[in-house]
Amino acid sequence: MGQAQKRRRRLRRSRGDIRERLLDAALVEFGAKGFDGASTRAIAERIDAHQPQIHYHFESKEALWRAAVDHLFAELGRAMEGLDFGADPARTTAIDTLADGFAELIRRFVRFAAARPELNQIMLHEATARSARLRWMTDRHVRPLYDAVRVLWRRLREAGIAAPIDDAMFHYVLVGAASLPYVNAPEVRLLTKAEPTDPSWVERHADGLVATFLPNRS
Repeated sequence: MGQAQKRRRRLRRSRGDIRERLLDAALVEFGAKGFDGASTRAIAERIDAHQPQIHYHFESKEALWRAAVDHLFAELGRAMEGLDFGADPARTTAIDTLADGFAELIRRFVRFAAARPELNQIMLHEATARSARLRWMTDRHVRPLYDAVRVLWRRLREAGIAAPIDDAMFHYVLVGAASLPYVNAPEVRLLTKAEPTDPSWVERHADGLVATFLPNRS
């Protein structure tokens, strides 16, 4: 490989690294301040970058916001990879396998909410008023997850395994219960004297939600 080709590869890699760091910084800024309160200057400053670097990678502030939300939900998708809701010969029935898979979904979602409080922060900022951003995020990311989880939850309720929570409401119960301690982490520290991002705390939280939502799981 020639030196010129090596330099081009390093440049592409460097640009990719900067873009990903800008997306991570944007998530923190949009999560903390909302779309209107966040500034591209502050986002760049979070990683010691320059504002023109944002304009190089993203044509507008809204384009940056959409790319950051895509980035966030892609992370969530990777966190959920490999979940098994199908029949497992080692289990007595297919519904047992579904219950085990759903319990693991809850655990993974709690862990993700702890690691990425920006998910619910951004949702809270956007969901309080109708906007093109809310419609885009709902149609592109939230609705597919809502519909998939709703079907699974309905099956678990019909089997008598899940708590008696309406399947249309379960999305909000799960998201709120899983994410609030991490969105409200300063309050948790004041009230409980505990660190909510400590792995043992996160696992106890996940255990509690599994027991609450799936009280009749074998």
